[in-house]
Amino acid sequence: MKGLIILGVIAAAFALTATASASPLKVIGSGKSSGDFAVTAASGQKRTSAVYLRGYGHGLSGMAVVACSKGFSVGSKSTTLANMTSGRLYKVRIPFAGDCDVTASLSGSGSIRLQILAA
Repeated sequence: MKGLIILGVIAAAFALTATASASPLKVIGSGKSSGDFAVTAASGQKRTSAVYLRGYGHGLSGMAVVACSKGFSVGSKSTTLANMTSGRLYKVRIPFAGDCDVTASLSGSGSIRLQILAA
């Protein structure tokens, strides 16, 4: 019985450590539109090491450009996404962790929504 209690305490400690160390994603930009050929754009900025896009709707295609600075260094990367699945997170390429500006667009049909998320 003591062994089960100790095992439970160890499992709980691991779970708390994993939860505390994981940084939640925060929406830093969003946009929405509707129509037969709907297009929307969004932008945001954050000091981060990871950027994600998420789109909702039908027939989705997206694009993101990220420019980051750190000290005297500046870099940028772009990501193009075709045939996106509604609600799925897509990781966007970033040049390096730092102060990042993100601009993204999303196209689709019907009612669409775009979110830019950062850790």
